Amino acid sequence: MSPALTYQELQDILPQAYPFILIDKIEDYCPNDWLIAIKNVTGNEWQQGREGNLSEYFPETLLIEAAAQAALVLYHISKVKDQRPRYFLGRAKADFKKEVGLGEQLAIRISSGKLLDSGGYVDARVSSEKQEVAEMELIFKVITL
Repeated sequence: MSPALTYQELQDILPQAYPFILIDKIEDYCPNDWLIAIKNVTGNEWQQGREGNLSEYFPETLLIEAAAQAALVLYHISKVKDQRPRYFLGRAKADFKKEVGLGEQLAIRISSGKLLDSGGYVDARVSSEKQEVAEMELIFKVITL
């Protein structure tokens, strides 16, 4: 079991800045293998629904972004030494099983398919209170500056 990563450590790793960091902490990880990220869904985030009305559900596109950020953290702790690479999401295939409401806490489990110096692909499973929310396959590219 590895030590958890805090929000401050995530700010140092991810290229996004507040308020675009969509994961709150890393609960546990094994470099090159898996990672568990936590996302708390609050009313302070983008809850825009159809026709401009506020929604009580968290948008599915932001669930993909949260999973992608968790995947980049796994890549970073597994492959990055001292440089800060640029990341590009190449493909996201997602199957959503339930809507995520305000107040839910999500566990995002990233499983490494393959992590290379030039990118990688991972599987992501998002769950809330022991109920599966989504399954995803993510492919990303990495460019080291």
